[in-house]
Amino acid sequence: MVATGKREPVTEKPEADNNHDPLEGHTMINFIKNFRNDEDGAVTVDWVVLTAAVVGLAIAAYSSIQTGTSDLTSGIATFMSSQDPS
Repeated sequence: MVATGKREPVTEKPEADNNHDPLEGHTMINFIKNFRNDEDGAVTVDWVVLTAAVVGLAIAAYSSIQTGTSDLTSGIATFMSSQDPS
């Protein structure tokens, strides 16, 4: 720069961006923000809960059916053993 005796006009500095995120560009922060805004995660949780409920009901039904069939089998065995084979 050559000194010419003229003053260069002072340019004002741009105002600070108050919306600037200091962590901008960090992939994990962006991932968390996107995950929070994305509703696919909520749908996944719904499906997991519904699937767990169906599995729980299936286990309860199996337990009930197993108890009933055990009692029925025991009753049939008692009846068959009391019959005369002739």
